[in-house]
Amino acid sequence: MKKSRYFLIVLFIISWSSLFFINKNALKRFLPAAIFISIVTKCTNIYAKKRRWWAFYQSIHPKVAGEDTWAWGPFFALTIWVLKWTYGKLPLYILVNLMIHSLFIYFVLPLLKRMGIFSLVRITGKQYFFVYLFREILLYSFQSIKEYIGRKKLT
Repeated sequence: MKKSRYFLIVLFIISWSSLFFINKNALKRFLPAAIFISIVTKCTNIYAKKRRWWAFYQSIHPKVAGEDTWAWGPFFALTIWVLKWTYGKLPLYILVNLMIHSLFIYFVLPLLKRMGIFSLVRITGKQYFFVYLFREILLYSFQSIKEYIGRKKLT
């Protein structure tokens, strides 16, 4: 249990530390979308907890929910990085997300299960993939609408 908690703490710190390497304009541009999708992820996790779709067994602190560690840690930072690299290039955005989600579901998820951090309970990896896919479509749509509204205000 201690090793998995240290793993989560290091993962959380590294993901947030990576944001120091993004320029300030890109961070300001994509931060609202990252906050939005983190809130959507939190709501999804609440619903999934009731339905027992998946379970988080470990967190960085007993008072912090396990799903919050992921929603506000690696997923948050990765969202900003992916948008920075791929926004405006929809086919590339879809391809990058498909690769990231596939890697997570088929390689990282079994590792997390062995470490006693997270596992799928009542859904399959394929169903979990579609949850991710829906989130990413929602994320890109949010960012597109935000950019459109921003352009409208300038003119």
